[in-house]
Amino acid sequence: MIRFAAIQMCSTADVAANNTSIEVLVREAAGQGARVISLPEAANILLRDQMEYPARCLPEAEDSTLALCQALAQELGVWLHTGSLLLRAEEGSRIWNRGHMISPAGAITARYDKLHTFDVALGGAGDFIESRAVAPGQRGAITCEADGLKLGLSICYDLRFSYLFRALASAGASVLMIPASFSPITGPLHWEPLLKARAIETGSYVVAAAQSGTRDGLRTHGQSRIISPMGEVLAAAGDEPGVICAEIDLAEVTETRRRLPVLAQTREIGEVSHEA
Repeated sequence: MIRFAAIQMCSTADVAANNTSIEVLVREAAGQGARVISLPEAANILLRDQMEYPARCLPEAEDSTLALCQALAQELGVWLHTGSLLLRAEEGSRIWNRGHMISPAGAITARYDKLHTFDVALGGAGDFIESRAVAPGQRGAITCEADGLKLGLSICYDLRFSYLFRALASAGASVLMIPASFSPITGPLHWEPLLKARAIETGSYVVAAAQSGTRDGLRTHGQSRIISPMGEVLAAAGDEPGVICAEIDLAEVTETRRRLPVLAQTREIGEVSHEA
């Protein structure tokens, strides 16, 4: 079994302060025996006005949070998932919402750019068009290895697109990483049910590190979770920053998928027919 940790943060516009929080919490997680540690979405910086990101964010090679994560992974001998960092794109006026997997050697072994941008019309303060500032990923679904397990990568709004997680599980992922900065409008109704659904429908563990709290009028839902392949909540956070941990057992994935072979039973539907 491998111990995973999900770190819950309240990132702000102050990158240096966020880095301090990351270091404290990653060290705490490692101290609790975690071998694979995940940060939430937007771990390096979180702003109320997303249109400020292109001017405030740095390219990947210059980002201090990424450099810190590499140094911590190497020092502590852990696999560190950055959740996501907001980074200036190489071209154009938008940024990347990008997650990284970092090995215990401090090397970046995988990158994933958020595929589905949060473009929604929930009414009033719930209207949000992330694609104005964030370019959607172009590389498609991404899996990576960590401590002998295959992980499927995603970020926040991706959670609503079940086909992505079915593709990741079909490609061999046994743990689905779902870092988030989830809306407090939809969070109370949708967050945990969707996390459980992704675990249950693929027979996978879910590790969901989340942003929590309020900064500059911007609220996030929190409630980080680690969920079993059968949909059991193994570890749960509330509204405050902190660390949650749980043991992940590959044998549980194998047994769940044997008992409920949904992935193996998938059929091509083809065109939908209408019968009067």
